[in-house]
Amino acid sequence: MDILVTGASGFSGSHLVRTLLARGHRVTALIGRSRGRLDPALVDNPALTVLPCDLSAPGQSLPPRVDAIVHAAARSPMPGITAAGMVRDNTQATANLITYATGAGAKTFVYLSSLSIYGSIADPEVDETTPIVNPDAYGMTKLLGELMLREIAALRSVSIRLPGVVGPNSVRNWLTGVIERARAEEDITVFNPDALFNNAIHVDDLSTFVADLVESKHWNSHDALTVGASKSISVLEAIETLLRALGSSSRVRVNAERRPSFLISSKKAQQKYGYVPVPIADVLRRIGMENRPSVASSS
Repeated sequence: MDILVTGASGFSGSHLVRTLLARGHRVTALIGRSRGRLDPALVDNPALTVLPCDLSAPGQSLPPRVDAIVHAAARSPMPGITAAGMVRDNTQATANLITYATGAGAKTFVYLSSLSIYGSIADPEVDETTPIVNPDAYGMTKLLGELMLREIAALRSVSIRLPGVVGPNSVRNWLTGVIERARAEEDITVFNPDALFNNAIHVDDLSTFVADLVESKHWNSHDALTVGASKSISVLEAIETLLRALGSSSRVRVNAERRPSFLISSKKAQQKYGYVPVPIADVLRRIGMENRPSVASSS
């Protein structure tokens, strides 16, 4: 199968490329200005084509035909990133990619969306029916991508509303922040220590699920899915599990301020699409080992 992967130089995209190649697919990997995290060992793979591309701009040179698209590229909120920049790099880029998909004969489109589309979450458990309330600029740009895909009847598509995606040297989520502070032996402040937690997915488990979706012949039309880990544990237990795996002696300090917290339901993804969630404790132990200073510095 010929598969186009966007954001291939990023954290999730680079892992997706590796997984799809390992399963025998031909992959066109779209990157930005550099190869970034794309595994150098894959460069000589004859099934891989690497293309620098700005999806937000018209007239990009892309393959004339493709079977499936995995859209992992996104502009995340961080200092210096404007709402206009996110509209350009998320909404406009996705619109251009959908136009390309229909012209290139793509049958399948997997879109890495985000739980940020929900905005302010009041429910104790998030699933596909959770109300959308005041999402921020990033959440709005991801939601618009979902809505545009839903309008294309000829293209089967699925939007995966992701929690924190974790793994070796992962970036920009709560667990990654905890890992950074723990590796520096800084104190870890915890809110809602007794609240249950399963809000993560390992990048390898995400890549496996995406590859399964692309290869499956048992779904059609558009759908949206929430995914997370299984066998939730308390926030405090989650932090302690991660610290042990990291070999960190950071102290945990509990802040009495209450903050919103919620679990993630993967029920629909499991029952309809074969998603296999991993226990959150196993995810935490794995990323702790992967991100130990001696391991992370060599990867």
